[in-house]
Amino acid sequence: MGGNFGEFGIIPCDYLASRRVRCGLAFKYDHAATGTHARSHARWSLMGRRTLVAVARPDGRYDCRLAHWGVDADPIAQSRPLGNDWTPAAVLAAIDATHEQLVVLDGSVRTYAVCWLDPTLSAIDDIALARTADPESFRQWWVDRKDAACRALDSEGCDPAAVRRALLVSLRNRASSVHCPDDASFLRGDR
Repeated sequence: MGGNFGEFGIIPCDYLASRRVRCGLAFKYDHAATGTHARSHARWSLMGRRTLVAVARPDGRYDCRLAHWGVDADPIAQSRPLGNDWTPAAVLAAIDATHEQLVVLDGSVRTYAVCWLDPTLSAIDDIALARTADPESFRQWWVDRKDAACRALDSEGCDPAAVRRALLVSLRNRASSVHCPDDASFLRGDR
């Protein structure tokens, strides 16, 4: 595949569509490569389906693991060690928009979708964590919602701050709980 790979990469739309690529970073499609010279349309979805698995320790800290193609019934078996003895704040500091989800094992299994809020696709740490019991359908809903927001920003010239606020409102209306990455209280027992 030919293409110009900059900060986020420029990949022709037809390449992504033909392979149903899921990517965690934003790719700005190069419409010049597909024969049109319209303003680039930004699309967001997932790559590698990176999952951070945080296993609670009795002392309130976490042993962390990383999985690259998601996890289901056994998150520990489907991931590899990443580090031990992490504080809740360190767990959250490790997550950005390149992750699909955070799975917390602390007597139960809790799944949080990592939702990239920045419609300009530039601030990779502008995320929210949304608790969900059905990660697959939630992820599909979020990808569709984010795509619509990016299209509105590109084609309608909407204000990025207003688009971000609308994304956050729809996220709060859909998820059972939403957490900002600077608030680790939900990892300390406040679910």
